[in-house]
Amino acid sequence: MIRSGNPALKESTFLDLGTGAVVTRDGGAMTLNGTVNKTGFLLLLSLITAAFAWSQSTVTLPNGTLAPSAGVIGYMLGGAIGGLILALVTAFKKEWSPVTAPLYALVEGFFLGSISAMYELKFHGIVF
Repeated sequence: MIRSGNPALKESTFLDLGTGAVVTRDGGAMTLNGTVNKTGFLLLLSLITAAFAWSQSTVTLPNGTLAPSAGVIGYMLGGAIGGLILALVTAFKKEWSPVTAPLYALVEGFFLGSISAMYELKFHGIVF
């Protein structure tokens, strides 16, 4: 087996793979419906905060043009740094993922919404 310094790829991560099912914290097998539901929930959280950050990232100037707002850098940096911290926490403490995954989705929504708004201002029509 190839050795890795990545904490998500340590040997104990793959011990239960012989059963053919991914085992959850409560001992039950993870189902396709459960995976789809959790993915949809996390995507919804990301979309909510992305839409909020998008709406707060631009201001209309008196001449009718759009310009970046003062808070857009805060949403971008907060989302990027918060996402990095939560990803690292989740990699080292997998049992915290029921809490860190939704938080990660929320902060990444802030990042994606604000950076998408900035690209839309610079290159109209590129985001959609």
